[in-house]
Amino acid sequence: MSSPALLARAFPHFLRWTGVLTALAGVQFLVPTQFLARQGLAVGDATGLFYARHWGLLVACLGLLLVWAAAQPALRRPVVIAAAVEKLALVLMVITNWNEPALQGLHAVLLLDVPCVLVYAAWLVGKKPSIDR
Repeated sequence: MSSPALLARAFPHFLRWTGVLTALAGVQFLVPTQFLARQGLAVGDATGLFYARHWGLLVACLGLLLVWAAAQPALRRPVVIAAAVEKLALVLMVITNWNEPALQGLHAVLLLDVPCVLVYAAWLVGKKPSIDR
């Protein structure tokens, strides 16, 4: 079996599992202080806490969209594009702030998001846009 065919066959499973892992950020919405503390991160004020909770909710929603797109081929392209953009931006932000002491807990996010960006990009490059609905 060729590499593109293998990717096409495995991609829904990859979306499902990366979606579930991404959706775990919803814990940050529910218990932000505890979730961030487990990563060695802290929020210093009400504004930071507000944005931390909001980010957790948005990323959880993106994760759930990935799970949904795994089962609905028509949703895959737009959801994968959105997820790839978000994950690539986070990867770049972590890399460009690598030595920032307050952000050391974010280094682990690269273990999930770098492979996601690479696989999502490979799938998008190999997938022809569908015109029919």
